[in-house]
Amino acid sequence: MKALFTLILGFLIALTSYSQEITGDWTGTVNFQGQTLDFAFHIQEENSAIATTMDIPSQGLMAGKAATTTFTNDTLVATFPDFNITYKGAFENDSFTGNIIQNNFPVALNLERGVITLNRPQQPKAPFNYTTKEIVFKNKEDDVQLAGTLTLPNYIKNPPVAIIISGSGPQNRDGDMFGHQLYYVLADYLTTQGIAVFRYDERGVGQSTGTFKTAGIDEFTRDATAALNYLKKRSYLKESKFGFIGHSIGGIIAPQIAATNDDVDFTVMLAGPGIDGDQLMLSQKAALERLLNVPEAQIQQGQEIVGLAYEIIVNAPEDHKDLKNEVNAALLNKLGPNVPAQQVASITNQITTPEIISLLRTKPSTYLSKIKTPIIAMNGKKDSQVPYEENLEAIKEAFASSNNERTRTVAFEGLNHLFQESTTGALTEYSEIEQTMAPKALALIAKWIKEETIR
Repeated sequence: MKALFTLILGFLIALTSYSQEITGDWTGTVNFQGQTLDFAFHIQEENSAIATTMDIPSQGLMAGKAATTTFTNDTLVATFPDFNITYKGAFENDSFTGNIIQNNFPVALNLERGVITLNRPQQPKAPFNYTTKEIVFKNKEDDVQLAGTLTLPNYIKNPPVAIIISGSGPQNRDGDMFGHQLYYVLADYLTTQGIAVFRYDERGVGQSTGTFKTAGIDEFTRDATAALNYLKKRSYLKESKFGFIGHSIGGIIAPQIAATNDDVDFTVMLAGPGIDGDQLMLSQKAALERLLNVPEAQIQQGQEIVGLAYEIIVNAPEDHKDLKNEVNAALLNKLGPNVPAQQVASITNQITTPEIISLLRTKPSTYLSKIKTPIIAMNGKKDSQVPYEENLEAIKEAFASSNNERTRTVAFEGLNHLFQESTTGALTEYSEIEQTMAPKALALIAKWIKEETIR
């Protein structure tokens, strides 16, 4: 027994010494077809094992967790199945020589010690002239506990309260995306202007419980409503007016709640859609492809193929148990044998998540036309994800039929989906732009909320 214990102890010491060699921060750049892509890997020890997270700032990925990390015979292998990515590199002279592999296609990626440094001049810095409260609340219907941060302006009793509802994908309270903290910057600015702001980690993210990947718009709506119900019961906010600021998919959730909940006093839609979800996704796909100079014939072919899948999803019963297989079969039939089945399955998986299915089925006109409280819709003219013209026009039409005199729509010249001042609106610009959110957008949000709540 003593010999076995000594052997195990020796193995653990060896594992620790090996992992200590590679723990830390690593960066490298992929060069592919004239494009460059910066990667960062963060390797640390966890419970006598090695854990890795990956950042790709230009793709909006921060702290993506590896499912497995091994370091054997001086070779590191980190797998990220959520992104169909594996990194494999040989360790020598305090650096890695290896490849990033996606969908079985390897591209050279060598790593050196270091971090990706991004200049973010709007990032909030202490000391702050407002009060911060860490809050935990519960969505009892779904048995989910959510955590967030409430910022309160000093010396102002019962300030208006804005609850931020984040965009698509798993988001933490700060809105970490493309090397920016969009919701932190927004909350900081509004609070300095006399508006209390609550931002929270989505279910399954950060300090919130639950599972993100099994949730759709209905679940996110219940989470946001639970936040509203909790805050309304705080004694220090008993005379406050409450509203939502919904960004992107949050711009669907916020007005949906406002249309049916009398406790909502105001709504801000940031890059929220006005057209039906399936048409939005097709429009987004075409806009992004045109920015990449994809031939128009190829774009139209893609519209036909993906449109077929969307049509199946939209028309299927909500309790359809075999929807994923039906979509996959339709895509296989449409694409033919030239497209690998694995690639088709990957596309199917992406468009049949609960979040995307619920997005495809949304019809904004049905709730935008029912809102009777103040609401403003703000979109950027360089937005390639929610193209402003068709969406803002549809929003205007819905507002017109609501008989609500306190509606407003704004199209910002030069602003993208994140409300940055941009050149093209392409996703690749998001991380390259140092500005997190344009001052003119921040200023209008604050001005409008105060005008509508402090009378």
